[in-house]
Amino acid sequence: MVAPVAFTGNVLDLCNENGFQWEFTCDRCDNGFRSPFEQNVASRGRGILRMAGEWFGGKVETFSSGVEEFNDYGYIGEESATKDRHFARAVDVVRPNFRQCRGCGDWACAQFCWNTDVGQCLECSPLAAEELARAQAEARGHQLRERASQQDQLDGMDTATRPKLRCDTCGGSTPGGKFCQHCGTALLTEIHCGQCGTPASPGASFCAKCGTQL
Repeated sequence: MVAPVAFTGNVLDLCNENGFQWEFTCDRCDNGFRSPFEQNVASRGRGILRMAGEWFGGKVETFSSGVEEFNDYGYIGEESATKDRHFARAVDVVRPNFRQCRGCGDWACAQFCWNTDVGQCLECSPLAAEELARAQAEARGHQLRERASQQDQLDGMDTATRPKLRCDTCGGSTPGGKFCQHCGTALLTEIHCGQCGTPASPGASFCAKCGTQL
């Protein structure tokens, strides 16, 4: 390239032997803007000469090979003056898609990253509608959490009994409840000490109050 591009640091070279084209990517949103494809005149002439060489042979075919070599090394070489001219035109064509922010001085694409009303990028001057939508979403989330915290979320739930999360009969895991969802075995069967009548903890072998074997 002859010189760096002012409005972006990301340029993709799409040139080939048939013509010239570049894609310029916005540094903010990564959206690309392509320059129009411009025909490589030498390549088109080379094709005509190659066709003529196939018809007539001899010197025409030799001349076509010479044009092809010149095209490969003279027209689309990295230092080619022809390619540089096409690149300069591509920059001029794509430049209107970008704006320089009067706030931060950076460049941004006009299609996705620009606030036209104030002439600044969206980072310096976000769109009021987008900011309002974002604020409303945050407020809804806050209000939902606040309202949910005010409701009784434990209505009907037995919070005094420790839930049994694994069935003693089949060994399956359970989400609590009174019966195993795998084999139907009762999970909350209470055992009382025969001596003092104290409820025993699940799996206990002796009464915690009097020591009697259960």
